[in-house]
Amino acid sequence: MVNVSVEPISPQLGARVYVSADQLLVEGVPEQCLALLNTHGVLVFPAIGVSDQLQVEFSNRLGQMKASKIYTNGDDSGDSLGIYPVTLDPGRAKYIDYIVSNEHWHMDGTTYAVPPKATNLKCEVPASSGGDTEFANLFAAYEQLPDEKKAQLQGLRVVHGAAAANLRSFKNPSIVDLERWMRDGPATEQPLVWQQADGRCALVVGSTADHIVGMDLDAGRALLQELLDWCTQPQFCYRHQWQKGDMVIWNNPGLLHRAHHYTLDSGRLMHRTTINGSEALA
Repeated sequence: MVNVSVEPISPQLGARVYVSADQLLVEGVPEQCLALLNTHGVLVFPAIGVSDQLQVEFSNRLGQMKASKIYTNGDDSGDSLGIYPVTLDPGRAKYIDYIVSNEHWHMDGTTYAVPPKATNLKCEVPASSGGDTEFANLFAAYEQLPDEKKAQLQGLRVVHGAAAANLRSFKNPSIVDLERWMRDGPATEQPLVWQQADGRCALVVGSTADHIVGMDLDAGRALLQELLDWCTQPQFCYRHQWQKGDMVIWNNPGLLHRAHHYTLDSGRLMHRTTINGSEALA
């Protein structure tokens, strides 16, 4: 059995995992990585250089991989494997607005009944400028909230949607785009505080959060912004600077994440797989 080497990044979030690509599928290694993911939230495999096929096989060993449904334009090299290319190149990414909206803090799957368990992102081409990915630990942020604030939040529900996220970057969408956003990520009511099966709680906030049910619109949005600011304080965050061949996996139900701004000419290209969740948000 291979015992992977682990180096915590900070007390609050993240660990570097040192294992060779040819050991990823060895018996016991995926199970160790899954346990580390639940403990550290973000796993960084520095310059591991896995192939697309190995990325998919490893993702399926961590759970059941959810194949990409938003297929590429022109370049379908990853489609048969279910890989989603994260790029601003319109020849590879069908909907650039979804890529741009990733620059805002968000949790994946807030319009699903069961959000993804994890995301596996590997760096094909690092950005020549910008393009870092930053993570925020929602478990730690909730745990350190004052008791009176926790009491205030109990029972509150939030409406999430893709339109709320995309309107932050695209103020005047076409009717076609707005209808697509509402179809792909329809307005969905979720708890503000998600108490998970292991007893930990996460605040379900971020760019998809539009308003709090039953609360004055401005007051509710002010509270959501206050909580987002709290969760994304430096002590709860880790910012990853990509190098070619890096692979990073994160525990989606316990984290917010965002991409730092980059441009088409930076060349940034990432390959993403998504691992299905098993725990309902509601």
